[in-house]
Amino acid sequence: MDIRHLRLFMNIVEHGSITLAADDLGMTQPALSKHLSRLENELGTKLLERLPRGVRLSPSGKILFDYAKSIDASYRSALRQIDDVDTNEISQITVGSGYFWLNGLLPRAIAMLVSEYPTVSVNVTTGVPSELKEKLLRGDLDLVFGPVAISGADQNLIESESLIRTDSSVLVRQGHPVADGKDKSIKDLHQLEWAMPTGTFVRTLFDQFFQSHGLPAPEPKVEVNDIFCTLDIVTHSDLATLATSLTPLGENWEQFERLNCKSLTGYRETGILRRKFGVVPPMSEKLCQTLRNISRQHLHSIA
Repeated sequence: MDIRHLRLFMNIVEHGSITLAADDLGMTQPALSKHLSRLENELGTKLLERLPRGVRLSPSGKILFDYAKSIDASYRSALRQIDDVDTNEISQITVGSGYFWLNGLLPRAIAMLVSEYPTVSVNVTTGVPSELKEKLLRGDLDLVFGPVAISGADQNLIESESLIRTDSSVLVRQGHPVADGKDKSIKDLHQLEWAMPTGTFVRTLFDQFFQSHGLPAPEPKVEVNDIFCTLDIVTHSDLATLATSLTPLGENWEQFERLNCKSLTGYRETGILRRKFGVVPPMSEKLCQTLRNISRQHLHSIA
């Protein structure tokens, strides 16, 4: 299979149109269609269904598209490593990290790694889990450190290793009227006004928690795609937020109170995510091992 044909196929899918993809690639529509036909003939199946306007993936095409992203990502990762060897350049690690790992554990692991291997170069990208997973699948990242919950097609493409587990809780500011020490029912929590971070595992847990009790998830009064901003808002208002004991409260923990709610269940696991069919660069694997060793000493270590 020609990697170029896979990339052309991916480009068509991303544009939803052979014509638009051809324009973007500087090719003619017939030439691009010919490459697609070669790929379909090689696999013995139709990958795209032609529509009056554009195309859509066939069932076989959906399978190939997911794996094509992983194949292309591994191919580009291999080229980077080969280039490092051929040019004697510094070994580079490119990882993504959620907020929890940035506050203590990952910085310690990186510091230990660069101390032991002075020529290594580490690039860390931060963001919400969904964005980091997409970058991992595209090959922009070698690894991701974050929530290990994987769903849908990603289960076939990403493998995870849990290192830390923790329970959930509701946070409000110190002195909040509902922070009276009494156990709160699901209905009590449903009546609160909320501030929630978007695109995070905690937000997904928030929605699932209420739905599992037959209630629609409350519409947050404030939504921010940054957990630190969300927490700051909570300390200056009567809004509540869902958090875990992994939520990075830092030096501001004294500004919060945790509400008692025996019905609130659910835990979060966080750790290492990698492409299932990819090869982790040696230095990235050394970083993982360092992080595993540090995590074993954590209060919520799964080990």
